[in-house]
Amino acid sequence: MKSKKITRAALLLSGVLVAFVAFFYSVYRPWQLSWGATADEVARPMAGDELVQNPTFNATRAVTVNAPAEQVWPWIVQMGYQRAGFYSWDILDNDGIASAERILLEYQNLQVGDSVPLSKDTDAVVVEMEPNERLLLVFESDGTVTWAWGLYEMDAGRTRLVSRLRWSTTSLTSQFVLDAFEIVMMRKCLLGIKRRAEESPEAARGRGLQVGKLRSTVPVARGS
Repeated sequence: MKSKKITRAALLLSGVLVAFVAFFYSVYRPWQLSWGATADEVARPMAGDELVQNPTFNATRAVTVNAPAEQVWPWIVQMGYQRAGFYSWDILDNDGIASAERILLEYQNLQVGDSVPLSKDTDAVVVEMEPNERLLLVFESDGTVTWAWGLYEMDAGRTRLVSRLRWSTTSLTSQFVLDAFEIVMMRKCLLGIKRRAEESPEAARGRGLQVGKLRSTVPVARGS
């Protein structure tokens, strides 16, 4: 009798595990990899795609910001660890320091070749940038990682803000963490930028802020 109970419990547990895995890979993972993005946005090429040829993690997320691109851009270029933060869960990605609620002029002069700190131990390099249109950050973490931002004007007062993270990792632990939890940070980041840009239109236009129009790129070796 006892063995039958154990067998039933094992079968039930196995069924739950199979159902969880099926849900995770058929529903949750596809949802989080393309949160907020349209099929066209997912398929559209973005800066740096060619640098990670066979990503194990290829996430394109998007949000509509009810503000022009030049009002969104300053919030992006000032991001970084112990800079303006990432507008996400600060306790997890910025040592608990609150992300900025205003434009920080000291971080607005971002240039191609500059380093952007992502954590205590990791810096990204600005590889490509066109103000108000796109930004490409590249860093190394078990291979080359690209983090691209694109701003696509919908009309005079609205912008589609798109983020794409491409990563190829051989670590099963890293892959699971990315698949399961990265969306928690990225979703809040996108919504944080959206809120700030919509609530503070004067932040990007006032206080003497000028955004240049210089188009520039630097070469980066492709990841293996």
